[in-house]
Amino acid sequence: MKQLLTILLLCCAFSSFGQQKNIVSNETIEAIRDDVWIPFMEAYAEFDSDKLKSIHSKDIVRITIDQNQIETGENYLENFGGFLQHMKQGGNEVAIAFAIQSTAIDEGGALAYQTGYYRYSSKRNGEEKLIPRGYGYFNVALKKENEIWKLWLDSDKQTDISDEDFQAQEILYELMK
Repeated sequence: MKQLLTILLLCCAFSSFGQQKNIVSNETIEAIRDDVWIPFMEAYAEFDSDKLKSIHSKDIVRITIDQNQIETGENYLENFGGFLQHMKQGGNEVAIAFAIQSTAIDEGGALAYQTGYYRYSSKRNGEEKLIPRGYGYFNVALKKENEIWKLWLDSDKQTDISDEDFQAQEILYELMK
């Protein structure tokens, strides 16, 4: 019995060896927020396709899981910018907010990966305020370009969560009006 206990303890010790959790600094989280998520939300609110394009790497890969679609580079950026212009011409207001669930970073501090939810809201003609229209689950990869974080992989799909689920996330980014 003593030998079995010793073997079990050794197995447990070796199974956790080398599995130290990589801690992401608040400074990195804040830099990504300032370089990517705040300008992303502002671009929506201002219908600013140039600002939206500026937060993406030129070699962006965009995967829309629900549509089995992959777009890349300038073609994707033009299509995305066109979406904002279409919404502006329709006389709508739009907003997007983000709830970050996890962040991972490489040892060199130049690559990051985040997961979370987004909430898309709009205000159509005749409506008094922005109304949530849908939620999505996203995965993004980011890289530093000239010391600024940029999106270079953006993948998402629709998800069925409540606003309470969204609001319950620890890291929540939304513009206040």
